[in-house]
Amino acid sequence: MSMFRLVLVAALVLGCNVEPKDTTPVDADDTVGTIHLMIWTDDSSYAGTNDGSIEFCLSASDCFKPYKPSWNDMERGSRDIQVFEAVGLSRSALDRFVVQTTDGEDRWTPAGFQVSFDGETVYCKNDLNFYIGNGAGELLSWTDPDGLHVDCTTVFETPLTHGPFVGDVGPNSAQVWYRTDSTRQVKLFLATSEAALATAAPVNYSYPQASTDFTHSVNITGLVPETSYVYELEIEGTRYGPWPLQTTPTKGSSTTLKFAFGSCTKDDEQPIFGSILSYNPDLFLFLGDNHYANSNDLNALRQYYRWAHERSERSTMMSSVPILATWDDHDFVGNNTDGREPGKAVALRVFKEYWANPSYGTVDTEGVFFESSYGDVDFFVIDDRYWRDIDDSVLGDEQEAWLLSQLAVSTAVFKFIVSGSQFTTHGSGDSWAAYLTAQGRLLQHIVDNSITGVVFLSGDVHRSEFRSVAAATGGYAIPELTSSPMANTNARCPTDSEILECFNTDDYFIGVEVDTTAADPTVKAQLFDRNGELQAVWDIKHSDLTF
Repeated sequence: MSMFRLVLVAALVLGCNVEPKDTTPVDADDTVGTIHLMIWTDDSSYAGTNDGSIEFCLSASDCFKPYKPSWNDMERGSRDIQVFEAVGLSRSALDRFVVQTTDGEDRWTPAGFQVSFDGETVYCKNDLNFYIGNGAGELLSWTDPDGLHVDCTTVFETPLTHGPFVGDVGPNSAQVWYRTDSTRQVKLFLATSEAALATAAPVNYSYPQASTDFTHSVNITGLVPETSYVYELEIEGTRYGPWPLQTTPTKGSSTTLKFAFGSCTKDDEQPIFGSILSYNPDLFLFLGDNHYANSNDLNALRQYYRWAHERSERSTMMSSVPILATWDDHDFVGNNTDGREPGKAVALRVFKEYWANPSYGTVDTEGVFFESSYGDVDFFVIDDRYWRDIDDSVLGDEQEAWLLSQLAVSTAVFKFIVSGSQFTTHGSGDSWAAYLTAQGRLLQHIVDNSITGVVFLSGDVHRSEFRSVAAATGGYAIPELTSSPMANTNARCPTDSEILECFNTDDYFIGVEVDTTAADPTVKAQLFDRNGELQAVWDIKHSDLTF
């Protein structure tokens, strides 16, 4: 029996399917298409630099600058990555590694360098002992006497640089996301216990590619509903893990669900994620402004996502709780930007690289919108940026038609509509309040189609609110839960007629407990501060959300 057949049989016995996609290692063509330049700055005092004239040369005439807009490169202890695409140079012409500067007044202490060509590591050195600068004992230029060569594994702590985390989960499937430092073989092992992992066969082989910044999302299928699993990753012989994975109830079945959500994370320290982990949710939703790159630059956006995913408490929470995400303006292209921005395709490309949502838009309409279910609870996560201000709408005609049609056919007890921006007509000029006709169409559609159990979730405004949004004629007032910020400054609380609760002196998240097994199903919204201290509670009954 062949080795692949043995792996396949073992995986089917476990109950999941081997996914043989992305089993292509590096294509070492003579022409280099993509170069990853990875720079590790030493963590000693004053090791970082503001020298803006540093460059790296790989031949006598081909030099590359490492700087990204809106990012402070080569700071103490940092690992910076710059990617150069469509390079089009011959491999044989790239024969050296030189770092040089024409300034050097602000001394820099590098700790390591790594270079890959189309995913293949061609240079790695992390035992450096020199300074770049123009003072005594410093160098304006350093050339590796051995040229391009590999004498270390990676300049990161391990080849697994970020993750893993679980994204979308269903009753029979789950997505696992991770990032490596280069194109390496990654095996994923899954079992129902840690003991069984030792003898489990891989359920996936992957080779993360340079074109996606070595990020990868694996879709595991053939799982059993409401079952606890554990998984591990193996990268070129070294195992990492284990981490938990829990499948959801069968779609449409009565259930209890505990989820949390929030938005606006800018600060370096994000302790609120420790409190979110203590809340022990089944799911966490990022509702936008997940970082503040405010950029349409490919390298800047990727750097900010790497920065966000490696915040200490945040990364720990993400490794334990399934994650879904949408965006708002600051992690889209910039403050208050809309669908007319020329850089939006780059922003979408990077967003898709760094999250593991079930889908992105439809076959005909791009964007960060999708539907996800947990038993008889539906989440309609919408994209309030990619098509904003096109077709005089927040969503654009096609996405709006998708949302309205999905709402109309949903049989879920509760239907959470998830947006980065607020739905209320009392919102800012950067919310649904600026598109009253589109907001009215949504509310009228809910009435016309007798859609029960709708709850709005939103973020953005740097305060946390419980609101009761006025309905279209003949409808019910729709609860809006706004969670913001999780790690940023606060804004003034308004005093309009819809406000039930508003908090603006701390960082916050909202936890939601759903029970559809009750005779009158319930939603219990709980507002917590950064320390996990309960600030407010709102008990909502399904009978309140009917006609």
